[in-house]
Amino acid sequence: MANIEKIVDNLNMPKQILDKSEALLKGLFGQSFDEIGGMIADQVRLRRFKNQITIFTKAQKILKDKNIDPKKISLKVLAPLIEYSSYEEEESIQDKWSSLTVYILENSSDIAFQQNCISILNKLSSEEATFLDFLFVQFSDKRLKSHARAVQRELELQIPPRELEDYSLGNFAFSIFDKYSISRTKVEFLISNLVAFGILKWETEVDVEASKSSHDPGDNEIEVNVDVDGTSTFIFTRLGIKFIEICKSSK
Repeated sequence: MANIEKIVDNLNMPKQILDKSEALLKGLFGQSFDEIGGMIADQVRLRRFKNQITIFTKAQKILKDKNIDPKKISLKVLAPLIEYSSYEEEESIQDKWSSLTVYILENSSDIAFQQNCISILNKLSSEEATFLDFLFVQFSDKRLKSHARAVQRELELQIPPRELEDYSLGNFAFSIFDKYSISRTKVEFLISNLVAFGILKWETEVDVEASKSSHDPGDNEIEVNVDVDGTSTFIFTRLGIKFIEICKSSK
């Protein structure tokens, strides 16, 4: 089994990034930054290295426990994985980085998807991660119940029941504004961020009403009112579901 820590050490990506940062800061603040800048850089290196060790050691343990042989992965995936994961200090999200690392080492294909997952996890805050886990529990519960009812109907009609994954995600649109203990405005903000990440999307509802524009029998003009509501219910995207399932903690 490949030694993940050696891969990290050989690439030495964090040092290259930090050296560029130091040069920028010295250019802004002059030579007086040299001494204090050196101390800051050392502390940042140490913190990032500790983060890397924590994340990749957990990933290596998961690989060993599951007897998974890591495959060679693209540098376009490995480099951002090592760089971005090193910034994460929240333990709950470090666990997600470990799980994502295991998936990437186990699957050598789907490079674009792996890059998307790395980008999403890099942007995800601990608050958004907690909210997302809550949403997914609500979604999974509703999805399982709906699927069970559908299977029962199909069996009664002697139709081969479909798998859970075969159902359109649009069947599981839901709203949780009355179930989460923060303001509606904050919930909408969190959902908007998750929409921007590609994990969720708003379920647009269109209400069309047609009526005569006047009571004059000779007036045949029809007045059409269209009301579009796109901020009350939402659904998970296929990308979002797969991302969440991959990044689940393996504790």
